[in-house]
Amino acid sequence: MSARGAVASLLPIGRPALLVAVAAAVGIFHVWSHTRVVTAGYRLGELQRSRAALQAGRNRLEVEVATLRTPGRLERFARERLGMAPPAAGAVVAGRVGGSEAGRAGVAGVEASHRPTPAEPGSSGGGAPSRRDGRLASREGKPGRSLHP
Repeated sequence: MSARGAVASLLPIGRPALLVAVAAAVGIFHVWSHTRVVTAGYRLGELQRSRAALQAGRNRLEVEVATLRTPGRLERFARERLGMAPPAAGAVVAGRVGGSEAGRAGVAGVEASHRPTPAEPGSSGGGAPSRRDGRLASREGKPGRSLHP
């Protein structure tokens, strides 16, 4: 038998086998991709539940921070834990820095209409640097950059 005869005899069996192999490959790919989609769906559900739990915790902490920042609570904390009290009458004296010209421009050269925000020096904001001797200092008292050139 020649080589051509051998190939010709396998051809009727080869085509159906090739079609079955292609169909099996497509089926396996379909099952694999469906498994991946289902797994990703479960993972997405876990992440959504985790996100909801974290958001609830964040909301709870925001309420706690707002409660701790109320003026009454801060005053009570200052009186009880820090031993602070309001200044005695006449103990606070308003003065001008830099002479009469500073008085026209506002306090210490700042416009009178300008009010410091919590992030600005001189405000009572929590972690904002404070002004000491013309320099910014952190809460630990370390010297910072100069306010004036």
